[in-house]
Amino acid sequence: MTVHDVTHLDALWEMASIAAIENFDLNPAEAFVFGGAILLHDAAMTLAAFPGGIAELREQTEWRDLHARYMASVAEGDTLAAEKAEDRATEDALRLLHAKQAENLPTISWLGPQKQPMFIIEDQQVRNFYGQKIGKIAYSHWWSIAKVEEELSGTLGALPDVTNCTVDLLKVACLLRVGDAMHLDQRRAPAFDFALLQPTGISANHWKFQERMAKPFVQADALVYTAQPPFEVDAADAWWAAFDALQMVDRELRDVDRVLRDRQKMPLLVRRVEGAHSPSDLARTVETDGWVPVDSTVRVSDVPKIVATLGGSKLYGDSTAAPIRELIQNGLDAITARRRLQGRPAKWGELRVVLEKRDDGFWLYFEDNGVGMSQTVLTGPLIDFGNSFWKSSLAIQEFPGLAAAGMKSRGKYGIGFFSVFMLGDVVRVISRRYDRDTQSARVLEFRHGLGSRPNLRHADPKEAPLDGGTRIEVKLKTNPFEPDGLLHRETPFSEKQVARLSRVIAAIAPACDVAISVAQDEEPPGHTAASDWLEVQSSTLLNRIVGGDDEDDQPAASTKAWDELVELRDEDGKLYGRARIDAGSQWGRSGLVTVDGLAASKVGMIAGILIGVETTASRNSARPIVPAPVLASWSSEQAIVLAAAEIPDAEKAEAAAVVMRCGGDVATLPIIWWQEQWMTASQFVDAIKLCDRLEVYEGSINHDDDDDVTRREFDSSFEASAMIAQTIDGRYGHTRDTDWIASVTQGRGYTPLDIIESLLRDAWGE
Repeated sequence: MTVHDVTHLDALWEMASIAAIENFDLNPAEAFVFGGAILLHDAAMTLAAFPGGIAELREQTEWRDLHARYMASVAEGDTLAAEKAEDRATEDALRLLHAKQAENLPTISWLGPQKQPMFIIEDQQVRNFYGQKIGKIAYSHWWSIAKVEEELSGTLGALPDVTNCTVDLLKVACLLRVGDAMHLDQRRAPAFDFALLQPTGISANHWKFQERMAKPFVQADALVYTAQPPFEVDAADAWWAAFDALQMVDRELRDVDRVLRDRQKMPLLVRRVEGAHSPSDLARTVETDGWVPVDSTVRVSDVPKIVATLGGSKLYGDSTAAPIRELIQNGLDAITARRRLQGRPAKWGELRVVLEKRDDGFWLYFEDNGVGMSQTVLTGPLIDFGNSFWKSSLAIQEFPGLAAAGMKSRGKYGIGFFSVFMLGDVVRVISRRYDRDTQSARVLEFRHGLGSRPNLRHADPKEAPLDGGTRIEVKLKTNPFEPDGLLHRETPFSEKQVARLSRVIAAIAPACDVAISVAQDEEPPGHTAASDWLEVQSSTLLNRIVGGDDEDDQPAASTKAWDELVELRDEDGKLYGRARIDAGSQWGRSGLVTVDGLAASKVGMIAGILIGVETTASRNSARPIVPAPVLASWSSEQAIVLAAAEIPDAEKAEAAAVVMRCGGDVATLPIIWWQEQWMTASQFVDAIKLCDRLEVYEGSINHDDDDDVTRREFDSSFEASAMIAQTIDGRYGHTRDTDWIASVTQGRGYTPLDIIESLLRDAWGE
């Protein structure tokens, strides 16, 4: 940071005088409040501003939020990284809190040498009367101009027996605001201080440009900045930092001028910064040497096209599941945040998904009772492509304490909302903050897709979420029951080609920790309870995964032990999934990897759910996070259950191959076909001891299209020698079905051939 010491404070009087016209006077009371606000506006950017020091700062919600955010990326046991995260949280918290703490400085005390309380404003009467307003005006230099106008538009009367002067709070706040913005000159960046501090990055650029800046002067209604010496090519980054800073000054001057004129108050002399809107114009006064500044910043001229490309079908494909998944995810994040903020139970909250026929077509909407969005968020991060609200500093300001409460958002990239335009061009977002009244609800409406500018309006009380939260509505561009529609299904195995919305939603979100209710005209309502995937019958969960029939359409659940889904947990009880080995399934896949309860990718060899992390921004691919020892232990338990199962030995052998790949113990499962039977390990050892030679074919012997005989002839006539041993089909080796297993075991699994060779060594010796 550049200098914030007393030279900066003194300069603000000078900057205010430059900005104001001659008859823009401050009476004695206004001068006292203005001077106090100048003194305190940046004074809290130090631990000394907190009487309790670092301990008091660490008690602040913002420090805890920042610390939690930075610690999230620190590996367990890395003490050096943890210390750096703590230091970073302290530095950033001081900057984030300095304006807020400035409001408290006039009224807090420090202990003197005799343990006596000491105040910045010594006179108690003056402190009690003016202190709070001085602090608020000092704080206001960090606010938006709209908040300044809203909260400081009044007049403070005179302090009896001290003065007859009133204080125009808005005038004083505006003067502080422009004075602070205007002060960009050599006094804030002394060259010797730079040599001592050696700032880097953005901070260094600010030092380098301010070190060259002269005091600004007024020309007509413009503030003119000059600099010497000119900026060489090597100092181009510093020049651009100056350009950005002067654009900020220009915005402040224009905003303050508008507010003062709207309130019919005396305007300032200056209303803008000369050259602030054109690099070439600014270069006439803030000169360059050997290069010409051209505003060639990378820009996107066709924002809707980029958003449609990167946030639509080009990223997610043509599947309607992607936008539904993203909208569900947004709702889950909002509900999780409210749980954390209000200390709600772990399963509190509900997301509603509704499909309804209206006069103008079919509408699909998603409504959550989460934290909701303020107008700032609704018109900012929500529609700022690539900007994730949950990872921004605004999230700490909007919901202090949320990060420290353990909030870990599902949304990471700031692009998910835009996928809704894959479903339709007419989109409405109705949101109401959970802690504000119905009148605060707002509606953001897109009428013609991403190519149109959205409209913002006050929500009608009837359309605002009843208990706070957000509803996203989209008018479907395609009839959901027709080909390419949301519910239409192309399948050769069923004449019924229209799915229920409840089944579609359940398949997309089979394992969420938030209840989801689904409503559709003339169809029975659907409902999945929070985290019920651990409690429902195995058959119910499997039907949910494949988008099968609802519970009332299902056959009776199986009571066979080998059909049951089993939880995967480590020694500490941490959950990694609920699944069973399902090697014998030839049609479809009922094994699924979920991310935060949402379907990501199908996997083979198992039925059920494994918890994973996404491997793509579109979240349509994921890898399981189950540790190799947990997978091996689970597969060993599966081997014991399957060995006792009433299923053919060939299926047991297939299951054994999966157990091997998982690094488990096959127990008494058969592992090899020999002498016209499937043999377990012990049976094979006993039989092989009588032989001194073994011929093994890896996989079963099947017809090949290049063979001289037809498949029919092969199937009817071919017979392998009983002395040729065969293992399970090669598809249980390194194939797509087992790639996920290999990613978990990192090559520590084994194959039937590995087991057979080991058993031969046991039987024959080395």
